[in-house]
Amino acid sequence: MLFQVVNDKGVPVMRTEHASCIPDDSQLSSMSKVGYKFKIDGKAASIKKVKEVRDNV
Repeated sequence: MLFQVVNDKGVPVMRTEHASCIPDDSQLSSMSKVGYKFKIDGKAASIKKVKEVRDNV
């Protein structure tokens, strides 16, 4: 599993292969509010999907 945070230009600014390193709920929310997008294994992912992946490992 590859988790990425992508900026408004489509450039990854954070990545991890470890679910335990995915930011907590408040950080994910803050990142989303300022325009960052999330990807899991190269596919767009909602905050809900990111939380599911993080919490089910």
